[in-house]
Amino acid sequence: MTYWSFVEHFSKVANDRMPWLDVDAAAFFMTLHRAFELIVYDIRGELDQRLTPAGLRVLIVLSSAGQLTLLRVAELTGMSRAAASALLKRLEAEKLVTRTPAENDGRSILIEATTEGKQLMETVYRDYNARESLWFSRLEPGEAEVIKTALSRLASSVSGARRRN
Repeated sequence: MTYWSFVEHFSKVANDRMPWLDVDAAAFFMTLHRAFELIVYDIRGELDQRLTPAGLRVLIVLSSAGQLTLLRVAELTGMSRAAASALLKRLEAEKLVTRTPAENDGRSILIEATTEGKQLMETVYRDYNARESLWFSRLEPGEAEVIKTALSRLASSVSGARRRN
């Protein structure tokens, strides 16, 4: 049994041991998770300890969107406010971001990538994206769009479900 063949093995065994299990859904998400972990682990190797994956996400967002509040950084990176706040403190200590009070609101703080932060993001993301491109090139034309569309539909349905609850 291998890392990949385990999903098939699990599907066969689970049918007998867990009759309540939606085996197709379990196998789909197990495969999705395993593929994601494998690819992300490989791509993260390109970060080479220069920046954490979360730090890279924050710097990409700030470099693209400009000054943002903590709440917007958290929303656009998919992080909790607490996690974003802790990470931003570390990035500020490393002089990769700055925090400044908003002029029109005494309580809000605006966060912005520094020149050093933008330069580091570009250097790291260039290598990171080269690895992304390698993985992307393994798909047939059109497959990436089908996957992206399906995952977007799944993600938006989860977001809608969370908002309703």
